[in-house]
Amino acid sequence: MEYTEQQVRDLFSQFGRIESLYYKSNEKGPYAFICYNSEDKMDREYGPKCASDAVAKLNGESQIDGVPIPDNKKLYVKEALKKTDREAERLRETIKYKSSKKRCNLYVKGFPDTMQEEDLRKLFAQYGDIESLRMHPPGDAKKLYAFVCFKKPDEASSAKENISINDKSLTINHYEIKEVREL
Repeated sequence: MEYTEQQVRDLFSQFGRIESLYYKSNEKGPYAFICYNSEDKMDREYGPKCASDAVAKLNGESQIDGVPIPDNKKLYVKEALKKTDREAERLRETIKYKSSKKRCNLYVKGFPDTMQEEDLRKLFAQYGDIESLRMHPPGDAKKLYAFVCFKKPDEASSAKENISINDKSLTINHYEIKEVREL
């Protein structure tokens, strides 16, 4: 279900008088820019306060008026930013997310070229629940390395310390964030 412009207007008008609303859709779904403003053009605090209230109340909501947002998505409501500021914020959020996963995510190399993804999954699964596993380069017959992400950091540590193939140790390290490696 995709929300209409009127439904978006109705949702956000509960926080104040909407001066303008720009509503569009792209491949990720609908989005809108909403500008609050007072009837009194001298009141410069009204619009920012309305916007702040909307962000505080709606950001991260998984349902609107009791109706779940499709595909387990959440409402993303933030004050409008310049493109460069949005990109910087996105980078900060990406680094924050990856940092939260770095103790669970392992970089693995040194396994036989003939090893398939399912074989690697079975080898690592004996140490805990695997959230994701990717071999690289994808689609290539020769797999040079893989990323194995466990659900818990202690499972990743246990796998890192104990896994070998035919008495040959693999090179296993905790994943380091690309942005940090580049620094």
